Amino acid sequence: MQTNFKYLVLIMPSGHIISIVNHKGGVGKTTTACNLAHALAREGKRVLVVDMDPQCNATSILRGDIEARCTLYEILDPEENEISIENCIYGTAYNDLYLIHNIPETATIEPRLIRLMPNSLTLLKAKIRNYAVNNFDFTIIDNPPNLGTFVICSLYCSDFVIVPNEAGSRYSVDGLIKAVNFVDDVQKDNNPNLRFLKLLITKVDRRMSVCKAIISQIRRYFPIEKVFDTMIPSNTEFQKAELSFKTVIAYKSNASGSIAYQKLAREILALLKGQ
Repeated sequence: MQTNFKYLVLIMPSGHIISIVNHKGGVGKTTTACNLAHALAREGKRVLVVDMDPQCNATSILRGDIEARCTLYEILDPEENEISIENCIYGTAYNDLYLIHNIPETATIEPRLIRLMPNSLTLLKAKIRNYAVNNFDFTIIDNPPNLGTFVICSLYCSDFVIVPNEAGSRYSVDGLIKAVNFVDDVQKDNNPNLRFLKLLITKVDRRMSVCKAIISQIRRYFPIEKVFDTMIPSNTEFQKAELSFKTVIAYKSNASGSIAYQKLAREILALLKGQ
C-alpha cells in the first residue's frame, strides 16, 4: 500500500480550518470534532464546529435537540444566495464554542451538488471560509464516514486534515490510507493550501493485543512525525456523555478520554504556534 505525504508549510491566515476525515465509520470522527473543539475553547481559543454529516451527531452533542432557523442545509443549497453566515452560527453550552447545525434533510442536497459540479464543490468555501478564519481561531469540520461530495466540499474549504484511526480494527488501516491519499489528491488538484496534519489513533486499549498490533502496523506505514503523540483511549464515558448530549470533557473532566483530548488540544496548539 502506497502513501504520499505533503509536509507542513505553516503559513496561515489568522484562523485555522481543520477537517476530521476518514473513509470508515466508527473511528471517532464526531467524538474528536466535538471534544477537540471543546478542549481548544478551554485553552482560550474561539472555536466553531461545522457539522457536515447529515446524521447530525455533532449537532446533537453540542446543542441537544434545540432547533436552528439557519443550518448547513441553507448554506449548501445551490439556490440560496442570500444567506448570511452570521445567522447560521449558534452558541453552545460551552464558552467560546459555536456551531453550524446540520439537519437530516441536508442529505437531499447532494444530488444537486453532484449535478452542478465542479462549481458546487466550492460553495462551503465561498460562504463560510472568510468569515470563519477572521472570527475564529479554529474551525473544526465533522464529516460523514465516506469520501463523497460533502467531504470534498470540506477539503476545498480547509487548511488541515486530521485522520482518526481506530486502534482495535485492522480494517480501519485500509480506510486510513485511502483517506490520506484522497487528501493528497485534493491538495494536488484543487486546494494547494491543504495539508494532512497528523493521524490520530483512537479507541486504544493497551490490554488488547490487537491494539498493539494495529499501532505497530500504523507506525510501519506512517512516519513518526505524521502521528500525534497523544492517543485517545477506549472509554465508556464517551458513550455516556453523548447520551447526555455533552462532550466527555463536560460530562467528566477527569475521565481518561477528557484528559487525552485536552492533551491533544495542547499538542495542536504547540504544533501551530505562531502560525
